[in-house]
Amino acid sequence: MKNKANFSNKKKNNNLMLTKLSNFILNYKIVILILILVLSALAIPGLSFLKVTVNIESFFLEDDPIIKNQNKFEKLFNTNDFAGILVENDNVFSRESLTLINEIQSKLSKNVPFMKKIQSLTTIKKPFQDKSYLNFENKNLLSNDKELEHFKKFCNGNDSLKSVLFSSNNKQAWILIKLNPYPSKKDWNEKQEPLFKVGQSIYDTVKSIKNEKTILTATGVPVYAYRKVTEMMEDLVFILIIGAVVALILSIVILHSIQGVIGTLLVISLSILSVLGIQGWLGVTTDSAFISVPILLAMGVSIGYTVHITRFFKQHLIETQDRKSSIIYSLKKSIKPIFFTAFTTIVALLSFLFVEINPIQWVGITSASSILAVFILSITIFPIIMSYGKNKKDNINQKKSSLLEPLLELFSNWVLKHRITTSSIFLIICVISIYGILQLKVDFDAKKVTGTKLQHMKDQIHVGKSEIATSETLNLTITIPSSNFKDPKSLNKIKLLEKRIEDLPLIKKTNSIFDIIKNFNYNLHRQNKNFNQIPSNKENLNSLISICEKSSHNPLENWTAENYKTTRLDIELTDFSSGEIENNIKKINNFIQEIFPKKTEHFFSGYTYQMTIMNQYITRGLIKSVLTAMIMITILMIIIFRSFKFGLAAMIPNIFPVIITGGIMGLFNIPLEFVTMTVAPMIMGLAVDDTIHLIWHFKENMENHNDFHRNIKDTFSNVGVAITETTLILCLTFSVFIFSQVNSIINMGILICSGMLAAYLSDIFITPVIIKKLSRTK
Repeated sequence: MKNKANFSNKKKNNNLMLTKLSNFILNYKIVILILILVLSALAIPGLSFLKVTVNIESFFLEDDPIIKNQNKFEKLFNTNDFAGILVENDNVFSRESLTLINEIQSKLSKNVPFMKKIQSLTTIKKPFQDKSYLNFENKNLLSNDKELEHFKKFCNGNDSLKSVLFSSNNKQAWILIKLNPYPSKKDWNEKQEPLFKVGQSIYDTVKSIKNEKTILTATGVPVYAYRKVTEMMEDLVFILIIGAVVALILSIVILHSIQGVIGTLLVISLSILSVLGIQGWLGVTTDSAFISVPILLAMGVSIGYTVHITRFFKQHLIETQDRKSSIIYSLKKSIKPIFFTAFTTIVALLSFLFVEINPIQWVGITSASSILAVFILSITIFPIIMSYGKNKKDNINQKKSSLLEPLLELFSNWVLKHRITTSSIFLIICVISIYGILQLKVDFDAKKVTGTKLQHMKDQIHVGKSEIATSETLNLTITIPSSNFKDPKSLNKIKLLEKRIEDLPLIKKTNSIFDIIKNFNYNLHRQNKNFNQIPSNKENLNSLISICEKSSHNPLENWTAENYKTTRLDIELTDFSSGEIENNIKKINNFIQEIFPKKTEHFFSGYTYQMTIMNQYITRGLIKSVLTAMIMITILMIIIFRSFKFGLAAMIPNIFPVIITGGIMGLFNIPLEFVTMTVAPMIMGLAVDDTIHLIWHFKENMENHNDFHRNIKDTFSNVGVAITETTLILCLTFSVFIFSQVNSIINMGILICSGMLAAYLSDIFITPVIIKKLSRTK
């Protein structure tokens, strides 16, 4: 009896505190409203400073070994990204084509920052002479037809040029732009990143050149990054416009009041804009692939919270005809469960901090901050807006509610009568889904993940199929402390390594110091085929290298370091699939161990390698994120319900949607990558909301009477309709992702909708069974 009395006093104190809070909000509503608007007005201008990027280096933490290796590579070889222009026409050696290539090269030299040098057919020098084969003056090609024919013959007979700067059928030419390392953040004050500045300048230059007979395709990491951001931002704006329209329609249809619609739209807009604005002031950088996630999440959750408040408000308004007391009643009934749902969702989203990928951490922090902002605004600005109006009941669609309530009651009664059947069906679905999870693959395949709808992806695929051009390159750095690469044996080992690498999937070709020395030797001896190799004698090789170093354009520059103990190998790829490339890297590691001495050191670097290594980060990050979210939410559920068994049991309907989502991914061959990996913790955080509302309301009813069926009926009457509406809201909000042109965004929308639907069904069918099993009611 004493415990019951204490509990009753505690409940009265809680109700008194909530009443005081509600009265405070309404009594000082003008002050609170002005304060919120002023703070928002200070935060929102920061949006103009929010940086959006797709620079892969921004994915990694500053002290990550991947970044250290990249910095080491740039320091050793004084080189960075490359870019290129694929030129295609009937004959790239024609006068018109060579003139066009020279024009492109001239414009690029003027427009592109951080350019180191440019290579093309028009830059080829005569062997050992600082004189070009082609004679240009004021953009005009002065070389006569005989000289052009001789030049074409020379190029086609030179293995260092053929299939490198032009294709074997003479219909493609390659303009290669080599870039200097970009300045550090400390030395760069402009808003646009150096990578983007380079990409935009190359793309705009090529786009400005018109030639009906020639197709020009700009490629390379800078161009790819710039175009991806531009096209994905256009896609994002389109999605957000649709999302905003959906949010407006849902607010009108479900809330049925002008005040409710205005209040909800204020909650949505102020929470999102303020959070992103503050990040802008703080100089935060985000990735274009993720920016829509917290925005649409905030939209869906905002409407969901306001729906719960509005439902209690309207119920009380019908009975009392008093708007102020109805606001107080709705806040007393909804603040605590909404707080707990917001808190659990925030905890689930903050589990992303355990993922060692910057954009994923950004999603977690931004989404959690947005949910916190939504909660604060939902219990302040929304009831303030709702308080304005006459003391009469709103135009409530009673018919809609009367259809849903008995239907949900019917579901719950059927479930309780067929507990074994229902549990068996869910168990079978779980087994099938677990089988699907076992088929799940971690792979960032450009075609599968991004798709082929965006123009930059179409161009990337086209470039990958060409004979000479490439956009994906692995950089391999090798150091042999016990020897150097002036030794024929070491160079032959490099060649053996190249041959083995070129037999691997996705490999187009390799470039190394061996090829450079061999080609130099070949040209030095006037293209005598007997010298199309490296000298077998060490002294002869060193003499050749000495001549090479003293030539006007030293081809060995930036290919060796540390007194020839270190060299690099460039591995060009036809396509990008992180899973396949990761397998290749493992095989290359084995090749190096077999071919070189045991003390040999090596490391990979470059954009392609960084994207590939994401596989490992995704796998580790997903496991950490899901386990952390699960443990933290379980602890919170135990605290919320003040019951160990209720807390554990409440997790059953919330783990189910995660299993279903993983099963769908595995069964339908949807790869796990850095976009879809965010789905599981997010679904867990959102799914727990409905469970909390159901069990919270049921436990409150238990304090008044000990009749299970009456409690379930009342729970579904008051909360069932609201969670049905909130599930519908979230599904419709995230369904706008299907209008995206990016596959990973479409997949994310499908998976979140599937997960939320699974969460809803588990709450409707499984939660009553759990409550019946655990409760001591009649």
